[in-house]
Amino acid sequence: VFLSVARAPRGRGRQAMGPIEISGGEVPSGLRRASTTLKNAPGSSGDAAFVTPGDTIEGVDVDDGFLRGHGTRVADGRLLATVCGTVERVNKLVSVRPLRTRYVPETGDVVLGRVVDIAGKRWKLDIGGRQDAVLQLGAVHLPGGAQRRRNAVDELNMRSLYKENDLISCEVQSFYADGAVALHTRSLKYGRLADGQLVRVPPTLVKRVKRHFHAIDAANAFGGDDGLAEETMSGNDGNDNKRKREHTGDVEVLLGCNGFVWVGARSAATGELNDDELNARDEDDVKKKTKRVQRVVSRAQRERVCRVANAVRVLSALFLAIHPPAIEDVSLCSVEWGTRPKDMLSHAFLVRILERETERRLAKGGA
Repeated sequence: VFLSVARAPRGRGRQAMGPIEISGGEVPSGLRRASTTLKNAPGSSGDAAFVTPGDTIEGVDVDDGFLRGHGTRVADGRLLATVCGTVERVNKLVSVRPLRTRYVPETGDVVLGRVVDIAGKRWKLDIGGRQDAVLQLGAVHLPGGAQRRRNAVDELNMRSLYKENDLISCEVQSFYADGAVALHTRSLKYGRLADGQLVRVPPTLVKRVKRHFHAIDAANAFGGDDGLAEETMSGNDGNDNKRKREHTGDVEVLLGCNGFVWVGARSAATGELNDDELNARDEDDVKKKTKRVQRVVSRAQRERVCRVANAVRVLSALFLAIHPPAIEDVSLCSVEWGTRPKDMLSHAFLVRILERETERRLAKGGA
């Protein structure tokens, strides 16, 4: 099976990528049906001008005047694109929005970052931006939630909090004069992430929602199959067993605005307590959060984590918006269709999801 993309001749800017033509050999009926549906779907990529570097952006009157935006340059009286993306126009401002770009942080964004360096009372984190972000020692919670000035002892014990290669959830606080990002983890819902996996996606696909810490609903994502909740837990304390059963089988998704998506076993980040209740916990509970205690995650729960993580990868592969309802929908489809987690990235499953999404948009009039 060969997929050929019809393209306009180079030189003059082509308006959009041509329709996908399927030819050669035995073509699966599902792929042909999905391709035919996409050709006739409203709101397709042909509605916006698609350009590559060196293409001329049509519809720009040089004599009338225009404002040159990002991703463009003027050469020989023509406005040329310097990046691959779609043309955006706001009055006389013409710019090209790249399909893939580095994360541009904004104050208040929830981000996930990996520690790359520790020095001078600060951690340096890779958040996928143009430069590393900075997490100051004074912007984190001390063990026990102590509110005091940081001293030399705290500086020596920095690696007991976060060390190199640790993955941390935090929030953008401000910016330095050189453009570097200042982060903070002053809420106990932020901190080191464990018992899960990281999925990196283009930042433009992560939809901005009210809450970026989301606990996956088992009924919406796994069809109400709550076999994990009935697992027997060993131990003598009935209350501890009850708390374990409440969290067993729960999967949390942390959507970083920088395109870092964390999928793992549920933690305090997606618990029912608010910030005041979290801060009111006793010192022992806070120390448990900072301790590097290896938690036992059952095989069935790991399978759920992998299923949800692959649902995020499916949305990224199809270039669809990534938000909790979409993740739960893809995961539920994989369960209903009997698809194993390792087969969710197969070509057949991607085609079925794309065909289903196209039919849904057609039913809503191209929404």
